[in-house]
Amino acid sequence: MEEDCSDEVKNLIKKYRKEDLRFAKPLDYLVWRNNAIKEEMEEELFSLKDLEFAYKQFRGGETRYALYFIYSRKRGRVYIVHFDEKMTTVTVYPLGRKTLSKYKRRKFIK
Repeated sequence: MEEDCSDEVKNLIKKYRKEDLRFAKPLDYLVWRNNAIKEEMEEELFSLKDLEFAYKQFRGGETRYALYFIYSRKRGRVYIVHFDEKMTTVTVYPLGRKTLSKYKRRKFIK
């Protein structure tokens, strides 16, 4: 089981503003993939209201954080975020019912 880094992520995000957020993938693609508008994704990242779990990933010499936002038993979303001079959202993808039930058994959802 991964170690929860939610508190660390909350402290890191407090250092940034919405103007410091950038998306690594085309915004049109992320909006289409998640059925969400840009403002909704920004608000979710900065409020951290539904953040359930976060863990560190080490890829290519950089530290990324996977942020799991769970809205209900059937819906959720994952943000992969990298912090440097700007807060970079590497990718965003939705979580469905089956994936959430697998995570409940294997990973982190209580």
